[in-house]
Amino acid sequence: TGGVATILFRPHRFLQNMAELNPLEWTMGFRNRASGKYLTQETFGFALNVSSTSLKKKQIFTLLPAEGGVYIKTHLGRFLYGLADGSWKGDAEAPNADAVWTIEPQPDGTWALKTRHGYYANVKGETLSAFTKELPKDQTGEWVVHLAMHPQINLFNVMRKRYVHLEGSELQASEDVPWGADALLTFVFFEEHPSGRYGLMACTGQYLSASGKLVDGVSRDTQFLLGFHDDCISLRDEQGNYLSCVGANGTLKAAKTKITKDELFQISDSEPQFVIVDSKGKQVSIRSGVEVKADQPDVTDRERFQLEVDPSGSGKIALKANNGQYFTLGADGSVSATAKAKGAGEYFGVEWLGNRVKFVGANGKHVTVRSNGGLVANGNGSDPTSAFTLTLINRPEIVLRGQFGFVGLKGASGRVEVNRSHPDAFLLTCVDGAYNLSSQGKYWTVDRDGVAAISATPVNFFFEFVERSKFLIKHADSGKYLEGEQAGGFRATGAGSNINTLWEY
Repeated sequence: TGGVATILFRPHRFLQNMAELNPLEWTMGFRNRASGKYLTQETFGFALNVSSTSLKKKQIFTLLPAEGGVYIKTHLGRFLYGLADGSWKGDAEAPNADAVWTIEPQPDGTWALKTRHGYYANVKGETLSAFTKELPKDQTGEWVVHLAMHPQINLFNVMRKRYVHLEGSELQASEDVPWGADALLTFVFFEEHPSGRYGLMACTGQYLSASGKLVDGVSRDTQFLLGFHDDCISLRDEQGNYLSCVGANGTLKAAKTKITKDELFQISDSEPQFVIVDSKGKQVSIRSGVEVKADQPDVTDRERFQLEVDPSGSGKIALKANNGQYFTLGADGSVSATAKAKGAGEYFGVEWLGNRVKFVGANGKHVTVRSNGGLVANGNGSDPTSAFTLTLINRPEIVLRGQFGFVGLKGASGRVEVNRSHPDAFLLTCVDGAYNLSSQGKYWTVDRDGVAAISATPVNFFFEFVERSKFLIKHADSGKYLEGEQAGGFRATGAGSNINTLWEY
């Protein structure tokens, strides 16, 4: 991504054989290199300005592929476009010829945005202009790319066709499926860098350095320039070397000066994974084969399952085992991990009962446990063996985002707010199906002013996974759901699922 090589986005070019990978749309903010302020679309009149110091809802744009360039969609569903008179606006209801933009990455990692008339989008004071065919020398036409996705991700290497995970003291692209906390990465944006840099944090809280070592602190060696290549990314260090997969184990380190498929990665959402325990304390498992049984005393990858919420909005879930197969029902209702893909028969209804859950098979029957441990959908919900305990295992620390921003702490007060431009990661512990969230030894609690991380003792919350990448948080004592407010308030006032009670994790 040097010079003026332009970016054309052709989504899913590398995805023909990777149907299971769910790449993210490129959503991002544009921070002006000269002013440090973000491009913003106001709700009133679809007006554009460059006045915000942080990335929130009004500053988020989505890139969509266009013939010869990209479309840039605003948070209000409108499109940016540049006119021949040198103006650029954001009120187009649908893409048109003037809405096609060319992206020219600059050597420092910033982008120049060029209209189809050949003019560069820039800002002078409060005035947006696109009436110069030379990129301004004062950096007013250069834009820092700040990705707006949730930062907890999985990372897939295109050449190795493997996921990156923590192995010993290294990050290696060596896992067929991203299973467990070791495959969870946090994609960190270093906003203090004038042209924006990114880093990879392992589940231990350590940063990947260019040498491949995991280190505790941030330095130039942990900051990488982000490059875009269709639906893939590259990461380049300060010396011009690209992050690559090296050796038989695919160890991540900055080792190559040119980009091949070994230096290309795809980002995907990190799906939630659980251990499931039956009413007698046995782990649900596929260790004995493909039959799903509650018969194990300990946990390996064969006792960890991925929960995938039906994207159609039914609230039903599918469970995927580490053999890559989904739970499905036999003719007699017995449960096995043998389905290669999800259909109606692989989705289960879920009854969220505080710190317990019940599953309902596609046959309308509740899942129970036979005397030999086998799971079977043959009950009416009254059998004690129909109650299971779920424990989320791949979020040792959790980052939450609502419709008004990230969830984070307000200074030293311990108050938890929901309109932050940068997230705080909270330590997550699970006890008997209930969750405790904490920061620096202080637990979340609920008082009349909302949520605060000020309690010396754990306070229980229940999670309900009702949408893809989003859940509800119920305060155990009050039975109310945590609800966000535009001004930042975070209160236990919700009665059910709505846009203000859903939290992206």
